[in-house]
Amino acid sequence: MQAVIFDFDGTLANSFNEVAGFLAGQAGRQLSDFSAAQLKDMHGLSMKDLALHLGVPAWKLPLVYFRGRRSMHKRMTGVTLFPGIVEVLEALHKDNYQLLILSSNSARNIKKFLSQHGLSGYFNGVYGSAGWFGKGAALKAVVKKRRLSPTSTVYVGDEVRDVYGAHRAGMPIIAVDWGFASSQALLDRSPTLLVHTPAQLQKALLDWGRP
Repeated sequence: MQAVIFDFDGTLANSFNEVAGFLAGQAGRQLSDFSAAQLKDMHGLSMKDLALHLGVPAWKLPLVYFRGRRSMHKRMTGVTLFPGIVEVLEALHKDNYQLLILSSNSARNIKKFLSQHGLSGYFNGVYGSAGWFGKGAALKAVVKKRRLSPTSTVYVGDEVRDVYGAHRAGMPIIAVDWGFASSQALLDRSPTLLVHTPAQLQKALLDWGRP
């Protein structure tokens, strides 16, 4: 059975407004302080860079990370699925892929979201609270726990740290550019593949899993 590990925020879930709203609050600001053009320019920033751009001091980032998981639990009702993601999950589930989630968000928040959207049955496991600054060790741990082969497991993520983490874990990485990081930032880190739409992601994963 082929296995796919998904990142959550920015990959499956469109949580930009909720994340940005929380981060702005940590800097003593509100999203309404920024124009639509300014907010648009923030799309493409990594979560860390977004925090710094909104005015969160670098020294405060670890504390903000821990606060964020608790705050996001209350905000999960405002988080939506990216259009086309349900179809991706349905196709992979139908082809008997093992589907997992590994995220820096908490497992509690992710499970709440999956339940809200009727998606819990698609996933074989949810692993949260992965390191905000790196996911290599967490990916290795999940692969070992699930008795998977790194080279037969694909990670799907939207941030530079996702690409770094997959490289460190020795597994292929499909980067998606509809989340937090820009296409160029992702390409600069040499993902196995970069896709621009969920339809492209679906095709890439199905092609990869078939002889």
